[in-house]
Amino acid sequence: MRSAPCQRHFRIASLAAVACLLVLPAAPALADAQDSDGLFGVTRRRDQYGKDFAYFAFPFASNIPGYGAAYGGLGLAANIGGTDTDVLGFYMDGDFTATGLTVLDVNLIPKRLIFDVGLFGYQLAVDQYDRGIDSDRDNYTRPEVKGRGVTSQLTLTFLDRMLDVYGRYSNSSYRTLQVFDADGNEFPNIDTSRYTAQTLRLGMTLDATDDRLDPRKGVRFEFVRQSLLDRIDPVFSTFDVYDTNLTLYLPVGRRNTWVFNAFLSDAVRKQLGSTDRTELTQRFGLNCGAIPDPEEQARCYATEEKLIDEILASNLYGNATPLGGTQWLRSYVNGRFHAGHAAAFGTEYRWNLTEEQTLMNWYILRGVRTNIQTAFFAEAGSVSDHKQDLYDTMKYSYGAGLRVVFSGAVLRLDLAHGSEGLQTQLFLNYSWSLFSVDRPG
Repeated sequence: MRSAPCQRHFRIASLAAVACLLVLPAAPALADAQDSDGLFGVTRRRDQYGKDFAYFAFPFASNIPGYGAAYGGLGLAANIGGTDTDVLGFYMDGDFTATGLTVLDVNLIPKRLIFDVGLFGYQLAVDQYDRGIDSDRDNYTRPEVKGRGVTSQLTLTFLDRMLDVYGRYSNSSYRTLQVFDADGNEFPNIDTSRYTAQTLRLGMTLDATDDRLDPRKGVRFEFVRQSLLDRIDPVFSTFDVYDTNLTLYLPVGRRNTWVFNAFLSDAVRKQLGSTDRTELTQRFGLNCGAIPDPEEQARCYATEEKLIDEILASNLYGNATPLGGTQWLRSYVNGRFHAGHAAAFGTEYRWNLTEEQTLMNWYILRGVRTNIQTAFFAEAGSVSDHKQDLYDTMKYSYGAGLRVVFSGAVLRLDLAHGSEGLQTQLFLNYSWSLFSVDRPG
């Protein structure tokens, strides 16, 4: 059984995401003032390019809805030799495995041109659901995928990191090890060939806030175009995915913040693949006729029909950034809802319980804790292949969380509830980010 384009793109997203699991969020926010007036009247409340050496090395646990829980270790050395450069390595094992080594914030031109690079490998199984906002949560397939790759990024920055323009290139390879249905039955006729993929993300961030890591006031606008550089198979259509993310931070009292977010994602077709069901069945069918048991054969044909339906829809409409996981609609598992278009909205009240510079200098850790925070949030979102129907049916999440801001990282524990139950997440960085573990690219 071969996978639909959305599954392929999701695997690409998975590998890049796993590579970023403890990388980009754990890097200290770095920058030195280049413009004392800031942007739109907003100035940074603290140094964005801190040079103080920091490190930590300790066991770590993460829980990502749809991926599962994993445990391991990580080590970070930040601001090496009085520079902005950070080096981070990690290993995690459990419901998924992930390894990686990254070098971050290499200033090719000081405070202007920044280079990041990371090597990574992973093996994970991800629940993949039918398209649309009304898909059945009990009806999914579960492919297990193994991959490796390299990701690099060049960032041109201005105005104390308030304006970033960047390009991110990923070169990866992956293959499917096995595929199970929702009942745990393994598909015998799967394609285990190794595929390679090259993706390019071009984007910009306008960050008119008082701090990149822990903003209290201001506005942040992000725009990214993601393109698949090499066509994996002419039978599949190719698309560009455009993500737009707007976040408003309103100060409440002396140290609390009320946050509002709006997110849109659209797939725009570039090349049309096959829309011939007969051809697609011949290429990607499950050879159900070879199964002797009538009941097993009927289940196989039902699965095959859904597979071909997904390929047809993917070729016609593409796949925008999915909803569900650690960023939008947190009460649903990773990638729960996908289609050609996606939209999400959210609000979150962040109540900062403490705000002090607490120096920690232990054998395995050196750094500064700056904040302990509770949060209360609500979210709404939807997906659709037809943009005019995007807001007809919405899904909702609400919940509470506890966060610790420490040495340039935000350790986040969220408890979210929705129509499909409760999800608990232990994660790095705030929600509503285009650069997170379960975001494509």
